[in-house]
Amino acid sequence: LACRAGIDILGMLPKLNEKWLPILKEPMGLGIGINSGIARVGNTGSHRKFKYGPLGNTVNLASRVQGATKYLKTKLLVTGPTYSQIDSSFHARRLCQVRVVNIAKPVDLYEVVPEGYPGWPLAKQEYERALTEFERKNFRIASRILGNLRAECPEDGPALVLLSRAVNCMVDEPHPFDPIWDLPGK
Repeated sequence: LACRAGIDILGMLPKLNEKWLPILKEPMGLGIGINSGIARVGNTGSHRKFKYGPLGNTVNLASRVQGATKYLKTKLLVTGPTYSQIDSSFHARRLCQVRVVNIAKPVDLYEVVPEGYPGWPLAKQEYERALTEFERKNFRIASRILGNLRAECPEDGPALVLLSRAVNCMVDEPHPFDPIWDLPGK
């Protein structure tokens, strides 16, 4: 349900931008992060000032995943636990493993895109193939795959990010190589 809500929100963005662009003078953008797990919900604070809301590691990770959308240049990211619960009616691809601020364990991230996403079958197949090559330290092969993918799907933000990472690894081969990306911020 959360993934469907996220896709619906993204579908409403063009209409909202049409309404608010004259006032804001620039289009609105957003990123959605979804994580599944146990969370506590309730009031926090004191009798003078309190807030009702969710708490816990599941919620904190969802917040970090939402922040990762800007680094991965995508709109809707889900974690492995969420991905494992969605069915094949969703268009999703594995993007990478990351380490996020204040959470020690690496997180698998998947991009979810709406129906009709331009070039989707190719974008999924070739990106995941390039990611496998990148993780195997075959940076040239990954770069070639991603360069070709960018020619076919020039708006594919995650492909651009992975291409940049692969090229950087060719220029300054890291020793030891760790395919898990330490995100630079929240």
